[in-house]
Amino acid sequence: MFPTIQMTDLQQLVHTDQIRWFDCRYDLQHPDYGRGAFQTSHIQGAQYMDLATDLSGPRAATGGRHPLPSKEQWIQTLESHGIHRDDFIVLYDDGFPYAARAWWLLKWAGHERVVVLEGGLSSYLAFDFPMSDDVITFERSSYQADFQDAMLVDYEQVLHRSKETLLVDSRSPDRFRGQNETIDPIAGHIPGAVNCFFEDAISPDGRLKDAEDLKELYADLLDADSPILYCGSGITACVNVLALHALGKTDVRLYAGSYSDWISQTDDITK
Repeated sequence: MFPTIQMTDLQQLVHTDQIRWFDCRYDLQHPDYGRGAFQTSHIQGAQYMDLATDLSGPRAATGGRHPLPSKEQWIQTLESHGIHRDDFIVLYDDGFPYAARAWWLLKWAGHERVVVLEGGLSSYLAFDFPMSDDVITFERSSYQADFQDAMLVDYEQVLHRSKETLLVDSRSPDRFRGQNETIDPIAGHIPGAVNCFFEDAISPDGRLKDAEDLKELYADLLDADSPILYCGSGITACVNVLALHALGKTDVRLYAGSYSDWISQTDDITK
């Protein structure tokens, strides 16, 4: 299934029960923003997925700033939202990163019918469809996950990767170069990595760029065998993973712990 959808393709469905909407708005600098915005107003019928409590697991000495939830924790989250394997799920946020993280987690669990709304919430609002402050609940489900662990790599796999494996840093060029680092305590990047900034895949209106632009951006990745993508904590790299899936490149792998996990286990970095 194509990983994103335009609002024009959904406009015939928004008044039916065929869509399970999930609001993924978040702000790393203001962690309460997303839930507060959701409680104030959200797409009618939507539920909220919080980056810190739903889309991440508990922090530990290693694993990065936003470690993946365990399989058990993620299944419990899906079941608590009443999600079933055949549900058509549409994810949105103010842009792409947090919805892309939720998309990756659902794909990891083997959920096929999941898409990110192109243009985020603003594209929905442009159609003047109903918003609500009602927080609804669904009956708890029993979710039968089929985890796709080939989508994922850990620290040891990155450390011992072959010389032919392409490792891609999705952060901004200045952070990749070890400049202007304001989030992680050690600046730099994983040795051997190349840089492909995730924002270069997104147009100013919050949509994926067209296929030709994406093919140019990812020219080196499209020919690589099972490249590994990372970022600071496994969030924004999901945008690159999603965009590559949009081009049919589905053998890409996510280093979920990303740079923040790497520096928690070694001081081997490059600036």
